[in-house]
Amino acid sequence: MKTNPRRKFIKQTSKTVAASMVFSHLPAFSNANVLGQQKIKLGLVGCGGRGTGAIFQALTASKSVQLVAMGDVFQHELDNSFQRVSNDFTSQVDVPRERQFLGLEAYKHVIDECDAVILATPPGFRPEHFEYAIASGKHVFMEKPLAVDGPGYRKIIEVGKAATEKKLNVVVGLQSRYEIALNEMVAKIHAGDIGDVLSMDVYYNVGIATVHPRKPNQTELEYQISNWHYFNWLWGGQLAGQAIHQIDVVNWIKQDYPIKASGMGGRAVLNGPDHGEIFDHHYVEYEYADGTKFHVQCRQMDNCTNRMGFNIQGSKARADERFQIVDLKGNSLWRYRDKDDPSSSQIEQDVFVGAVLGDKPYVNNTEYGAESTMTTIMGRMAIESGKIIELEDAKASNLSIVPSELSWDMKMPNAPLEDGNYVIPKPGIPVL
Repeated sequence: MKTNPRRKFIKQTSKTVAASMVFSHLPAFSNANVLGQQKIKLGLVGCGGRGTGAIFQALTASKSVQLVAMGDVFQHELDNSFQRVSNDFTSQVDVPRERQFLGLEAYKHVIDECDAVILATPPGFRPEHFEYAIASGKHVFMEKPLAVDGPGYRKIIEVGKAATEKKLNVVVGLQSRYEIALNEMVAKIHAGDIGDVLSMDVYYNVGIATVHPRKPNQTELEYQISNWHYFNWLWGGQLAGQAIHQIDVVNWIKQDYPIKASGMGGRAVLNGPDHGEIFDHHYVEYEYADGTKFHVQCRQMDNCTNRMGFNIQGSKARADERFQIVDLKGNSLWRYRDKDDPSSSQIEQDVFVGAVLGDKPYVNNTEYGAESTMTTIMGRMAIESGKIIELEDAKASNLSIVPSELSWDMKMPNAPLEDGNYVIPKPGIPVL
């Protein structure tokens, strides 16, 4: 028997509304309540897979959303994204050629055309793009992480405060905060169902990222942006680019952020000119102000056992990414089993769109997005330096790893050496 799409839609919407009423940090919303005549002129900066996915979800959230401008540094990314959204949302896409912008300044042109913008470029660009959007009076959805170094973190915090003053809505793509099952589990942990939280572990062990070979006449900047997962100034490393989701969940559970970090890592598989400068394995021991330890392990290696998740060990029981609580003898105490929930990525766009339309409460996720981003920055600093890094020192650091005044033919500060290899951080050996 076929499922009635409308019945399924109503069920999902009702479940989400109910969940948002239970978990106070989720603004109450309903798709049906944002289908008014008012239009949101939406722009997209960064037309890769994540940006395109976010646009799909924003257009799904309400018929009032109209995509009016798009921007990227690569023509093929823009063309592919435009074609995909046009095919699925014909009546909601109005992006003629004159509002399809290319280049390093494309973000400004997109933001100038819209009421709200999705920022989905590599995160090294995020602080600058966020600053321009808020200064221009635009609502912002921005992907994680929010920065890759101390100066970028401070810029995000500063601009986030300006957004609050202007009542501009900001949603950050740490979608686990909008996961209904996880909200229920975190509520149980906060209620004491696993006892005192003793320790926390995070895992993000996956395969290596795609490499896009150099092309004839390609500049170094163009090559690095094409392979942004392999450069710290663009990606922030694996802690920031991937494990931040689970790291943010732990910070949420603790209702706090680590005050120091130590760790180790290196390159066991990645090598040569094609693999940039990042490490392919990481371990961090974080410590909170109450002395609780939090351990993170990450790996990017093919043909290895993969896991993306977390384990929260309490004095009475433990909880993990399967949305379950198990006692110390391995007996199941609780498990979330409803499979019909809307995706957390869809919920966050529903929240964003509803807030922008004014039908739902004001929302600004900048603070926790920035603080969990800083947790990852502090961890990478500890791994690459071989030192114990204190939070306040990481926040105050003036070391900027993002090149200034970017241009396609610029001489990159992290350009490869004569043999084609990049300088790899070596713990205990400062970079001159």
